[in-house]
Amino acid sequence: MAACDLLISDIHHTRHGPPSHFLARRGLSIWIDLDRLAQANTQSRLFSVGRFNIVSFTEADYGPNFGQKGGIVALSAYVRDIAKQLLPDTHVARVRLLTFPRIFGVCFNPLSVYVAQNDQGDDILYIYEVRNTFGDMHAYIGAPSDGHSVLEAQKIFHVSPFFPVAGTYRLHIRHDDSRIRLAMRYLIGLKPALTATMRGSLLPLNSRSVIQGLWQAGQWPLRPLVSIHVEAVKLWMKKLQFYKRPAPPESAWSQARDSLHRF
Repeated sequence: MAACDLLISDIHHTRHGPPSHFLARRGLSIWIDLDRLAQANTQSRLFSVGRFNIVSFTEADYGPNFGQKGGIVALSAYVRDIAKQLLPDTHVARVRLLTFPRIFGVCFNPLSVYVAQNDQGDDILYIYEVRNTFGDMHAYIGAPSDGHSVLEAQKIFHVSPFFPVAGTYRLHIRHDDSRIRLAMRYLIGLKPALTATMRGSLLPLNSRSVIQGLWQAGQWPLRPLVSIHVEAVKLWMKKLQFYKRPAPPESAWSQARDSLHRF
């Protein structure tokens, strides 16, 4: 597998209502090996790591670096530090990140997912890094057992003004060398309130696939952020209850647990 692949995906969000609401979009993500950033930086003249390009990735946008000034913490080290806390006897051999790249130097990432693997290639740790449009960030982190990739986390971070900071997330990622499927289900009590999925095929990142991905996904700078606000206006017009933004949680991350449920 290349140090960095492109994911051209179909993204669906379903609000289960009442009132119901649905959106469908194409998306362009990168699936990047955080231990091989130097190699990823050489894959295309249209893609760069740590500097401006048509498509780019910078560690300053993520994890402990988000919103901070000064030195940059390597994201691979950040993930391994968390793994030491939760899995002290486990060796992390590889760390990959699924995220939207910067397009012409700008980006907004509602959700980025880190996947840590052991020497056998098994997933051993997931970090679901969530951001809202107010500049806040929180991560839900869990260690799957026996290859089970569905995690459950209590919602403690404000994302949408049309949902309370309450309820439960079920989070799931499935990946191989050719495809990725990501799913999130949000429940209030036992009732599904929102289901979001992203699925697509991986392409080795090169100049041709960068152009193909931008064209097929229709990805332009800050499109995810613009889309969020457009959908928010539609929801407001449906007269949904509005929830004020509370203070973000004091902790940068909270722990998720294995879920007995499947997607």
